[in-house]
Amino acid sequence: MRIIHRYDINGSSDTGTIGDLGFDTIHYPEYVNPVKQMHGLDVILLSCIFSGHARHYLDNAVFEEDGSSITVVNYGQRHDIVTDGPIDVMNLFIDPTRHTLPVMPGVFQSMLPQLISLHPTLANRSNRVIRIRVASPGAMRATLQLLHDELRTQRYGYQENARHLYTSFLIRLCREATDNGVTRPAADERLERVRALLDERFSERLRLDELAEHAGMSKTYLCRKFRDYTGRSIFEYLVDRRLEAAMQRLRSGNDKIATIAVESGFSDLGYFNRKFRSRLDTTPGEYRSRMRPAGVSDTGAPGAGDA
Repeated sequence: MRIIHRYDINGSSDTGTIGDLGFDTIHYPEYVNPVKQMHGLDVILLSCIFSGHARHYLDNAVFEEDGSSITVVNYGQRHDIVTDGPIDVMNLFIDPTRHTLPVMPGVFQSMLPQLISLHPTLANRSNRVIRIRVASPGAMRATLQLLHDELRTQRYGYQENARHLYTSFLIRLCREATDNGVTRPAADERLERVRALLDERFSERLRLDELAEHAGMSKTYLCRKFRDYTGRSIFEYLVDRRLEAAMQRLRSGNDKIATIAVESGFSDLGYFNRKFRSRLDTTPGEYRSRMRPAGVSDTGAPGAGDA
């Protein structure tokens, strides 16, 4: 029997836990769907296929699924899974637009927004779908199953326990991405080198001739191909990456906004404020107040850039 989950873009609902916690799960232990019916979502979906064979359709891309992958489907991305028989699939739905992501240890703090976009306006052609090969599917499934059970039974203390399991699952996801890399639709090796360099060194002043040399292309050709590949110019992509880094720090820390702007790569605080407002329709100070997790003090928030 074909089941459409409740977070489809044409029938979204907060009847689950996503409204309160920012995440929810649905488990289909014997999911069958023989006919492709493309649909989108208004949240981010992590589609975790742990057994069986299927084809995951994502607009112009098709991935063969064999029970050892997790696909991150970004806001509004049309997709569908067509099965060859029953598959075991667990869906994790995440709403980072209205709920902060957990604080990750070390380098995973900057990696997580590269896997799970913090806002629909930061989605682009290169991150609309990210597929992660999983070397330890049993451990991933066990963590997700415990999370699913907590959300379904809702015993005393389930919210706290669910948050711990959610954080644990995302740490495991970052580990798998680090160990096995990620696959993107229609990936171009040379442009991926440039994109990865921008992701890694976003806070630095990068010269176009350096990027062109890194890609083995002329500057003009690189600019044209990068826009075709991501839907953003190199400069726009870099600004988005800096905004993403700033957003994550605004969510999880107490540094002054001026400090966050500079350390995220913006040399001009006024420019940072303008770009933040134009891309996210809010100010950095308002964003910090809205997205700050419960229990985190506001001692570092006041200062230049709150306007």
